[in-house]
Amino acid sequence: MQATEISNELRQNFHINWDNFPFPVMLIQKDRMILAINKTAQEMGVPEGTQCFNLADGSVCKGCQAEQALKEQSTKRKVGYHAPLKKVIDAYWVPLAGQDNLYLHFNIDITEYASERQFPQIKGNNADLKSSV
Repeated sequence: MQATEISNELRQNFHINWDNFPFPVMLIQKDRMILAINKTAQEMGVPEGTQCFNLADGSVCKGCQAEQALKEQSTKRKVGYHAPLKKVIDAYWVPLAGQDNLYLHFNIDITEYASERQFPQIKGNNADLKSSV
């Protein structure tokens, strides 16, 4: 699948706003193609020009809120335990104003601030949040 080109102005604004953010941020189009990444995502090896779900297991992540965020043109948030990372993740899907097919996606590790109820029980409570990064 071919990535949509974004304007130099949009790419520049993305980097101005997000390159110093301490967690990975991706600019993604509706079909889940990653169009731009911030410095943190780049340092983590996140590739541009691939679909975000290919960073996980090749299928759209169970907790993904991208469709809803784009449909409603409003930010969506999901906080949950990410079992593979053993971390509590605060995930966001933020549609770009004036763009009906572009959104930002980022995950913030809030493990050190999370309450005990956000961690799985000893018996192995499975997480419902699967992050794309």
